[in-house]
Amino acid sequence: MVGSVLLERMRAEGDFEHFEPVFFSTSQAGELGPDVGQGKKPLRDATDTKALAEMDAIISCQGGDYTTSVHGDLRGSGWKGYWIDAASTLRMADDSVIVLDPVNRRRIDEAIAAGQRDFIGATAP
Repeated sequence: MVGSVLLERMRAEGDFEHFEPVFFSTSQAGELGPDVGQGKKPLRDATDTKALAEMDAIISCQGGDYTTSVHGDLRGSGWKGYWIDAASTLRMADDSVIVLDPVNRRRIDEAIAAGQRDFIGATAP
């Protein structure tokens, strides 16, 4: 799912009422980000692993090249947050969980309880 579709779904569900989102961009850092009901704020640099490490959770819609370039460095720095991604890059990693909610909701809950932090979307058949 592309970022704009995800944003619209999250707006429709009222998800942004439950946390303060921070938006990052690989190409438009410094420009104003989307208004999700909390005003527009400048986009942060999505390649800045120190800024990313401040986040409790990251939802990435950037694709495999981005995941490859950032995820390993971020985890290597000791970051313990949740990485949620649809790119195939981490799909087969031993410490990743494929997300097919509601199909495997039980597995997702078990993984969270066990301390797993990488959740990767599956492709549609």
